[in-house]
Amino acid sequence: MSAFWILSLNSWMQTPVGFEVVNGKIMATDWLAILFNPSFPYRFTHMLMASGLTASFVVAGVSAWQVVKKVDSKATHHALKTALVAAAILIPIQIYVGDLHGLNTLKHQPAKIAAMEGVWKTEKGAPIILFAWPDKETKSNLYAIEIPKIASLILTHDPDGEIKGLNEFEGKHPPVAPVFWAFRIMVGMGMLMLLLSWFGVYLLRKRTVNTMPRLYLIALSAMAFSGWIATVAGWYVTEIGRQPYIVYGVITAAETAAKHAPAMIGLTLTAYLALYIFLLISYVLVVKNLSEKPTRGQPPKLPTAPIQKIDAGFASVDSSSRAETAGD
Repeated sequence: MSAFWILSLNSWMQTPVGFEVVNGKIMATDWLAILFNPSFPYRFTHMLMASGLTASFVVAGVSAWQVVKKVDSKATHHALKTALVAAAILIPIQIYVGDLHGLNTLKHQPAKIAAMEGVWKTEKGAPIILFAWPDKETKSNLYAIEIPKIASLILTHDPDGEIKGLNEFEGKHPPVAPVFWAFRIMVGMGMLMLLLSWFGVYLLRKRTVNTMPRLYLIALSAMAFSGWIATVAGWYVTEIGRQPYIVYGVITAAETAAKHAPAMIGLTLTAYLALYIFLLISYVLVVKNLSEKPTRGQPPKLPTAPIQKIDAGFASVDSSSRAETAGD
């Protein structure tokens, strides 16, 4: 329920509809249009899939680490199998939803797409850029590694389709480098999730969890928090990508910014970063510590007490006592 309202509001800020401006104020005219704005269905579904993938890889990664550390149990094996199957099912759905979301963004926020793809000038048959260094001074991509026509094919479903460049939005497009790199981090993590989950399901067809390659289990453990990385990168694309607007095409961020001293803003930002870094490190360490303890269903081995010899004299006395008791 919270995801619905949060994403509905955020999506409206990306694709605002159902309002009018009266005396400089935004007034709602159609609440249903506002709630179910053009980008909401795609963003909402995309986020739900991302949450499912995040949870799947946390469970799979922690379970894999328990197997590596030999503190696993049957419950660990069931958790690992369930998480891998769930991830293997969710990731292709996420890729498909992401494609639909991209088409929607191309229609409503073409400047964001231009920044994501590093398209500086409008062109047909635009290549997909695997790696580059966006240079805002020369308005070009340095050291670019490209595959011809693929960006146009993905975004327009036509290899010769036209993609508007950043030159069409002079002064009204987001900073290119952070959007460009965040998008590639998100997609890169998604591809790793696809490979690891599908390979894991393939291995489980012929092996048990205990016989899975150690290198694969370590790699899966390293991907435990990949869902968070991909999700945060995706939100960077979403939020930085709508700049310079706070409500796309309606109000700029500069128009809504309060007048605070730069030193105060810097101090607040530093405090937030320090707090979140502390919480992040603490969380990872706690999860690691808990995952290295034996799971329920496999109690820890108790130390064995040394066997003591019984004194022979005591044994003979005890035997006599029992004999007398029997005689009575």
